[in-house]
Amino acid sequence: VGRYPVQRSSIGSGGHDVELVGMKVLGGGGGGNEGGSGIAAAGGGSLTTCKLVTASSDGKVNYWSVSNLRDPVEQVKVDANLSCLDVLQYGSNEGVVCGDERGGMHAIFASSGRDGSGGGGGGGASSKRVVRTIHPGGVFGNKNLDDATSLEGDDEALDSGHYGMVTAVAARPAIVNNANTRSSMKETTTPSSSGMSKGFLRGAGGLLVTTGVDWSTKLWAPGYTDAPLMSFLSNSYDYMSDVQWSPVHPSVFATASSNGTVNIWNLAASLDQPISGTEGISIDEFSGADSATASSSSRQGLNRLKWSADGRRMAVASGDKMHVLGVGEDVWKTKGDEEGKVMNNLLSRGLIQE
Repeated sequence: VGRYPVQRSSIGSGGHDVELVGMKVLGGGGGGNEGGSGIAAAGGGSLTTCKLVTASSDGKVNYWSVSNLRDPVEQVKVDANLSCLDVLQYGSNEGVVCGDERGGMHAIFASSGRDGSGGGGGGGASSKRVVRTIHPGGVFGNKNLDDATSLEGDDEALDSGHYGMVTAVAARPAIVNNANTRSSMKETTTPSSSGMSKGFLRGAGGLLVTTGVDWSTKLWAPGYTDAPLMSFLSNSYDYMSDVQWSPVHPSVFATASSNGTVNIWNLAASLDQPISGTEGISIDEFSGADSATASSSSRQGLNRLKWSADGRRMAVASGDKMHVLGVGEDVWKTKGDEEGKVMNNLLSRGLIQE
């Protein structure tokens, strides 16, 4: 193994010429997918040609074959300055979902497999793929997207997207290595056509979570509505830097914050409070920092987090350090029909309608 890359892309042949904001490994090889499932190729296309998808801040999304990284297999242009990317890992209509710097949300689907007619609003498309803007950011309508204070006392704020950059987007992964969630795996990987809407899976398997610089984490169900279902607001005025679903528990996800804390949520248990406590898990406290310092504004912010494949550990990046946290059994072990509990919670609140 040498010190130099065996392949690299070039700018002049369709490669990216500005910074990348996301890259995901695609394809059916086990262990090759960054999400840990190794089930599906995102965005449609052949599994033998499309193995990588990348996005840059100018809105360019490229699909690559690992056998030739010099030229992208296909290129799609989204009419937005993108900030993050994830892949949808279910069925034959796999897609890509992106966030942008103004709080917008966009999806890319294979045009031949997309559920519904027409190309949808916003964005561009290639001959094989369709771009749909899920949410433009801010509040639907003609409200000033830069004036968050105008939302005070406004019921329409329930339909508001992120105000400012979307720092991370996470699609529910396919659960494949947990014996208690076999029904979930079947629903997620092979959904029927009746279970799809606008390219997204209906049910708990089609949920998305996003984080942003507006201190919020938002839950989405694009198979039901283009507006976010609800927001989980930070207790402090600190932006949220990352969010990731558990790879083994269908209702658990974790968030990382710039105030140095991690929160773990279980939507089957509660839509109101994280199971890690309202103050979150302070990484500084676990790394041996002085407790007085760890509870002050001098905490070092978190950059990214990543679950282990078995869902029992979590790697958290903070500046130039990486911390590994172990989680309890209630975080990685399922208890009954967790997806059904999530849907019951959402239905009882009137957040979705079957």
